[in-house]
Amino acid sequence: MDFIIASGIFLAGVFLCMAMGWSLAIGLAFGLVCFALVGRHRGRGWRELAAMAGSGARTAMVVLRVLLFIGCLTGLWRASGTIAFFVYHGLKLITPNIFFLAAFLMATVMSMTFGSAFGVAGTAGVILAVIARTGGGDLAITAGAVVSGAYLGERLSPASSSAALAAALAGTDQNAMQRRMWRTTPLPLALSLVFFGLLSVLFPIQRVDPAILAALEEAFDLSGWTVLPAVILLVLPFLRVKAVWAILASCVVSGVLAATVQGVPWSQLLPVSVLGYTVDHPELSAILSGGGVVSIANGMCIVLFSCTSSGILKGAGLLDPLKERLERLAERTDLFFTTILVALASAALLCNQSIALVLTEQMVGDAYRRRGQGGIELAQSLGNTAIPLPAMIPWSIAVSMPLAAMDAPAQSVLFACFLYFCPLCGWLSWRRQKRKKTEKL
Repeated sequence: MDFIIASGIFLAGVFLCMAMGWSLAIGLAFGLVCFALVGRHRGRGWRELAAMAGSGARTAMVVLRVLLFIGCLTGLWRASGTIAFFVYHGLKLITPNIFFLAAFLMATVMSMTFGSAFGVAGTAGVILAVIARTGGGDLAITAGAVVSGAYLGERLSPASSSAALAAALAGTDQNAMQRRMWRTTPLPLALSLVFFGLLSVLFPIQRVDPAILAALEEAFDLSGWTVLPAVILLVLPFLRVKAVWAILASCVVSGVLAATVQGVPWSQLLPVSVLGYTVDHPELSAILSGGGVVSIANGMCIVLFSCTSSGILKGAGLLDPLKERLERLAERTDLFFTTILVALASAALLCNQSIALVLTEQMVGDAYRRRGQGGIELAQSLGNTAIPLPAMIPWSIAVSMPLAAMDAPAQSVLFACFLYFCPLCGWLSWRRQKRKKTEKL
């Protein structure tokens, strides 16, 4: 009963933060206190509880290091013109009859390099939404295409904090996890291409406004050199270079390009890395300004408090009764299907992707390990469920913030088909592998 009361108070705190517009990190810090008090009520010492929280914090540190460099990357890529390069050439390829398909592909490419659904929605998504409005296109379909492409990169980009967290929770290497996830990506990707291709033909927009292209040409040098940071970020992980070093290398090259190609003073590179970049051009300022470590400081706090709370939940055994029920459910259905349900419930209750990842691993991780499917298998399942599924919940910040950036309606989630295809195809792959193992026996 004490855990139920603490959970109710914690949920009330989270929803209060959402209602008041406060950072969810405040609600999570409050939850950490609640769960620590439950542990103390059950006879755990403060030193023991601190050790449990420290164990969770050590998991968070793996992700926080990556997040720190990603924050630097978001500012330096803006200053170097890398993001502008992708937006410019992506817009040049768009014609009215392929608009939604092009929007999906543009978001996919940017998310593979950028690794952040929020970053993609706040840059390319904003521009694509403007084109949809001015060209008579359907804004909900446009936003659905952007969200679909953005979450493909959230799973597979070396710069994805979500993928880094999933790998850390599962205790495996991020590069190895993402190479495994590529196996279940071609089918949902192909289905998404067909879906948005058909919508592009059936509902073509009227025109594409070239004004943004002219603004990008005025504000940035868009030579081929500006794509180099993205190439480094994508290629190095396939050469077995750890994601954190690939991100750091991309940061260094971005800084050099910002100074030598875009004319940013060398003395401004550190402030850009920390505080973000400001575009002087009036038409681009609201779209391409931003980034830096400060832009993800709130996310870093959320990851830290989520992981420290999970350390107490796991160490004190507070979730054991619920885990036993989930184990019985997995035996009646299958483990991947149970993982889908847990991920959806976690995201619906707590409205946050990082928390959904942590709670899903807490609930089903031991079941995977008992079946000899820990490590990469567990990380792959998290990547196919707890990363995309929170974006299906309209009130979750995983999708509400990207939609807010594009000023798009909640109905856009209905058109974000990759969010549905990804777990579905992952489940079919799981069932096929399970059937093969049964036949061998």
